[in-house]
Amino acid sequence: MVRLAGAGLAYLVTLGVAYGLLIPAVPADPTASASFVPPAVAPFVMTALHTAVMGWLVLRSRLRGWGLAALMTAVFFGVVTFMPQVESWLFQVSSGMASHLPAEMIPRIVLAGLLHACLWIPLAVLVLGRWRGGDGADEGPRPSLAASLMGWKLPVAAVAYVFVYFLFGYYIAWRNPAVRAYYGGTDPGTFWVQLLGVLRDSLWLPLAQVVRGAIWVLIGVTVLRSMRGGVLEKALAVGALFSMMAAGLLLPNPYMPYAVRMAHLVETASSNFLFGVLVGGLFTESERATV
Repeated sequence: MVRLAGAGLAYLVTLGVAYGLLIPAVPADPTASASFVPPAVAPFVMTALHTAVMGWLVLRSRLRGWGLAALMTAVFFGVVTFMPQVESWLFQVSSGMASHLPAEMIPRIVLAGLLHACLWIPLAVLVLGRWRGGDGADEGPRPSLAASLMGWKLPVAAVAYVFVYFLFGYYIAWRNPAVRAYYGGTDPGTFWVQLLGVLRDSLWLPLAQVVRGAIWVLIGVTVLRSMRGGVLEKALAVGALFSMMAAGLLLPNPYMPYAVRMAHLVETASSNFLFGVLVGGLFTESERATV
């Protein structure tokens, strides 16, 4: 617990350095007073969530040292920064989609997230006592990445992500009047009508989500290959990792009102957790669990 607290402190310090250097001051969020998590507390809640999940992955990894630090840096950056900002960019470049976030902020957020990951993860690995032992892995089976991604599982999982994405997006986010007003859309009445409308008018969006789904699978399988434990633990760990992306929505920002942030927080945390559990269960190799 003391080591986790130390890793959390390192998270806060490196977060302040990275975002303080690269993100300019932005106007205050006028809806922040409605937050169920006070704005002053939100960074600490996000810190606790990110530290708990990444600490779990670090402590249960077969890897040590620079190998572990490099892997977890890529995983943390991919989940927390790269995946959400890919979607921000898609909405920016597509007419008729939301463009509330200024386009010039996206590369700044990406660079700040990368710097934060590069600063924090090696420190976390050191603080958690996982640096010694070099770059190699503990003894035990470790299936190749290519073998894990071959066959029918990857395309099935990528398509499943699209279904989960739109299903949770409709029933949790889109039926919220504040979300529809924010994006300037309407509710067609049922999920299937909504989905058919998207396929007819914006086919690029589900195709882009197939690609995002495949990237999520790549991240999940990368973690699974390095992690000790049984199927249940690995599935829950990947679910927690994927849902961790939503923690950033706890932070007030002037580009997304509180009601919209909370709808998306519940939507993405629940859908990503479900999809992560699916990936963990589907791609965990049938091997003897190592403890």
